[in-house]
Amino acid sequence: MTALHLRDITLSLPGTGEVLSTLDLAMRVGGITWLVGESGAGKSTLCNLLAGLSPVDAKVRGVLDLSEIVAVPDGRGVSEKRDIAEAAVPGCGRINLGTGSGRRAMATMRRTGLIAWAPQNAMDTFPPTMRLTDWFARAGIEGLDLAAYGLENSILRRRPHQVSGGQISRISLAAAVAKSPRLLVCDEPTAGLDPEQADAVVGVLNEQASTGSRAVLAVTHDLSGLQRNARPDDRVAVIFNGHIVEDCSAEDFFAELAVNAYAQALAAAAPASGAHPLPLADGARPTPWTYRGGDELRRLGEGAVGAGGRTQPGGRTQPGGRTLPGPGPAGAGTGRNRIVDGGVPE
Repeated sequence: MTALHLRDITLSLPGTGEVLSTLDLAMRVGGITWLVGESGAGKSTLCNLLAGLSPVDAKVRGVLDLSEIVAVPDGRGVSEKRDIAEAAVPGCGRINLGTGSGRRAMATMRRTGLIAWAPQNAMDTFPPTMRLTDWFARAGIEGLDLAAYGLENSILRRRPHQVSGGQISRISLAAAVAKSPRLLVCDEPTAGLDPEQADAVVGVLNEQASTGSRAVLAVTHDLSGLQRNARPDDRVAVIFNGHIVEDCSAEDFFAELAVNAYAQALAAAAPASGAHPLPLADGARPTPWTYRGGDELRRLGEGAVGAGGRTQPGGRTQPGGRTLPGPGPAGAGTGRNRIVDGGVPE
């Protein structure tokens, strides 16, 4: 499977510490990778990193590996892929994100449209005093048709503050898509939209991915919309406290077949799944990830439901005998547990 790979990504900020930590992720070309997780887990930070917009004082380590989709030094490979190699590392396609040249390569790819970014705050895309038509003309984007986004083209005569949040989000996505990027990064593209509008936007993303020549990374909190619209072979990457703790097909994610206990709990919280917390079990905790102090994932195995809904130390019982994580000890454990119905580890 051809993919763009993020390998061993760590990003630290002064006074904050590590926001992303030894993160690995493959973004499949020809498909959508949905990035899900709670607020503060690092989703927007990752999107900004891929857009070449990390803070100047951020310390970054790791590699964006494009080697599967760029021409190799002896001339083999598809010619139209060479533009990525030239913008990154000629003939190699591996960008060291911790170097000045790596940051410049990412910024170059964004400016030239090889990587496109639709930000969480779509107002950031457009100057506040410029009419949208003037912005698109200056960007060299002509013949834009907003019908696929549920909007009239006449809305472009307005300035950004004269349209709603949902409308400006869709216009920002249209701007990102217009240059036919190889990697399309969308930070919550359906936020603030009603279900019908959200489904239409996901349809646009599916169309972009199905061209077969680009990868789409899309952040979402809308598990209901994801469950309605994700194709079975779309990927769901679960991020928690700067780690990718699960990367599985959308079909497996919603069937609660993910290996990681936190990912299973997240899928179980989807409304169509009953919006119930997953019962927890004693025993080994997820591995091979090394968790930092305070990670709740280290505590997922601390509480267990006993007979009659009695709870082991460290857990708190919910109605029906279900248990949520308690404070638990701070030390990390070893081993792996896959929680199945009834709270029994496999």
